[in-house]
Amino acid sequence: MRILVYGAGVIGSIFAGRLAAAGQNVTVLARGKRLEQIQQQGIVLASPGSGPEVVIPVNTVESLAPDDEYDFVLVVMQRTQIDDVLPVLARNVSQNLVFVVNTAGGYEQWVNAVGKNRLLLGFPSAGGERVGHKVVHFIGRGFLRVFQTTTFGEYSGQKTDRVNTLIRMFHHARIPSVFCNDMDAWQKTHVAMMTCIANALYGYHCDNNKLSRSYSDIKLMLQGIHEGFRVLNSLGIKTKPFKLWYMKLPVWLIAGPFKVFMGTKLAEVTFARHCVAAKPEMICLQAEFDELIARSTVATPAIDALRKNLNIELE
Repeated sequence: MRILVYGAGVIGSIFAGRLAAAGQNVTVLARGKRLEQIQQQGIVLASPGSGPEVVIPVNTVESLAPDDEYDFVLVVMQRTQIDDVLPVLARNVSQNLVFVVNTAGGYEQWVNAVGKNRLLLGFPSAGGERVGHKVVHFIGRGFLRVFQTTTFGEYSGQKTDRVNTLIRMFHHARIPSVFCNDMDAWQKTHVAMMTCIANALYGYHCDNNKLSRSYSDIKLMLQGIHEGFRVLNSLGIKTKPFKLWYMKLPVWLIAGPFKVFMGTKLAEVTFARHCVAAKPEMICLQAEFDELIARSTVATPAIDALRKNLNIELE
């Protein structure tokens, strides 16, 4: 299987390294210093703490020509970067383009660029940070799957052979993955949660431990998530996946467990560090979700209060 990972950030590096280690023929599209690092040292993955580093050699390119054909192109980048690469993807002949991109704005622009028959959608349960040449990372397994599992789906919502192949490929790479029949609803649900969590963290300069000591701001964060869910429901959008039912419990009931969780190393790696690196994307995602709020009839005082934290400069 010939796979192109378009983007060599944290998630792209994790996917490329894991898939290559599982025996897939992986090429990474990267540029500049990151391209040089991968060419000279390969993809270097490490676990948080003092775990051993794993070095995985991969092929590299710095551009995608129209006639470069791959079985799957994994487009792994932040929402703010995707518009620039759509013309390149539109001209390419590859038939399976998997957009692993966070969005609450729907897929019309992507469909117009590459066609609905080529478009697949995904979202990772993985993360971490680049530390020099290596990627200190985690994969969503075990307890983490209560919150999120790497998920793929078709634009049509059908469970096709190609999406089954994609999921099997990721399972074989030890990245647990599942299918969703409505990725648009799934991603809007995710953005409703993640923007509130991120904005709460920005109020503390992304210090999750300080946030965890404020019961009132944990409550505000959860109230914002509840408001976001009500916005989606008012527009006829179901919250997905079902396993997030616990997020709809009364705030007084779940604030305590979230207060504890936000003070953990896991919250630092999964949320806080990502928010530092992805603030421009969070601003974009908040703007996309604000469009949904404007279309709804739902009052969002908690979201409005949290949104103000986007104006706080990170140190």
